[in-house]
This record gives sequence, structure tokens and C-alpha cells, in this order.
Amino acid sequence: MKEFTVEINDDLYNYLEFLERTRFIKNKNEALHKALLLFKKLSMHDWLPDIYRIGENRILIMDRGMLLDIFESLTENETYRVGSTTALKRKVLKPEFRDLNLTQKANWPLVLKELENLGWGVFEKIEDEIRIEHAAVPALYLKGYLETMFKVKLEEHYTNITDLIVFKVKHPKEEIWF
Repeated sequence: MKEFTVEINDDLYNYLEFLERTRFIKNKNEALHKALLLFKKLSMHDWLPDIYRIGENRILIMDRGMLLDIFESLTENETYRVGSTTALKRKVLKPEFRDLNLTQKANWPLVLKELENLGWGVFEKIEDEIRIEHAAVPALYLKGYLETMFKVKLEEHYTNITDLIVFKVKHPKEEIWF
């Protein structure tokens, strides 16, 4: 390990003090170390003023309400189709998915982890269910996306838990071109 000294303004120092006091962090060094790891992981060195990228992806930060306004302007059928179209394009444009048999459930976690890494929510595959917490997009969009990716028919299982979507796998999906 190497050591170096960093100068920060009073506001940032007070923030680190607060995090330390509330035991959110062990110490200031830990916070700075984690921040630099995140900086590296998100390729923040490649960010330009007002343009954020992670690898090939452009990052757009918008209020959730603004995103939902876009989806609310679509019919249920259009929302599903947009999700399905996104999946078709993703399969073609993402080299890792091109040669991968996504009809095999063992390969599903690769897709679900990518969605999670991109901030779409928290995804978990448990036997014949896909559970999504804190989804950034509507359930119908996700249903269209996942059904097209995995070539299965999914049925939404409604719960009383806020911010939880559960899809149950029903059967393989027939190819339908629209």
C-alpha cells in the first residue's frame, strides 16, 4: 500500500466526519478508498463535462417521475413491445449474448446481473421465478424484455410488497413477429 495526502474543502471534511460519527464508514481513509474504487469502476476518468459514460454506455441521470412520464404516455401493448424490441437489439449488439443460449435458465443470471449493474433494479432468479426489487422501469417493459431475451412466457405474480415484481415462468414462448 502507498500513502498520499489529500486536501479537501471544509464541506467534504465535515461530511466525512458525519459519516464516521454515524458509523456509516469506519474512517475517512476507507471512504476515500471506496470512492476511488467506484471512480475507477465507473470509468469516471472518461467522463466529460455533462457527459457521463461507463464503457460503451452513456449514463443519463433523470428523475424517476420523468422516466415514468415517458412510459405513461405509452399504451400497455406499446410498453411491452418497447421492452421486447430493446431485448432483440441487445441480443444482436451485445457480443456476449450473441452466442449464448439464453433459453437455458443457467445463463439467465448473466443477463439479470447486467441489468442490475446498469441500475435497472435488484434481480434474483429463484427456480422458476424472477424477482425484481426497486425496478427503474414498469413491469410490462421488463416482461417484454425478459420474455424476448429468454424466449419464455412469464406471468406476473402480484404481491402486497411495494417495489417488488415477481415473474413466474409459464412455458417456452413461441416466436411471434410483429
